[in-house]
Amino acid sequence: MIEGIIRMIVVAFIWGATNPLIKLTSSGLDECCDTRSKVLFLITRPMYMLSVMANQLGSLLFFVLLGTAELGLAVPVVNSLTLLFTSLVGTLVGEGNIGLNGWLGSLCIVVGTALCNL
Repeated sequence: MIEGIIRMIVVAFIWGATNPLIKLTSSGLDECCDTRSKVLFLITRPMYMLSVMANQLGSLLFFVLLGTAELGLAVPVVNSLTLLFTSLVGTLVGEGNIGLNGWLGSLCIVVGTALCNL
């Protein structure tokens, strides 16, 4: 049980941390006009590629998790915690501050996740 919860948290953290990093490392993409130049722009950015690879690793771990965890529990827990980690990491990389409503929402996510695991 504890091992499954840890796996859910790890997957959520990987996804949540990589979402703002992908956004950050792909800045400037709007200046490219055609698909070829956009692809070249992205694949020549090592931090973007590392972020995408880490995100895909999270997807692989999620599919492994689904083979061992209860589906009705794993999906909502991972998705809700991903939102929490995306907000926290986004704040750390400068996407803006989490206001009072954000912190209250984060608290609701944590409490709801804990209740799901009872």
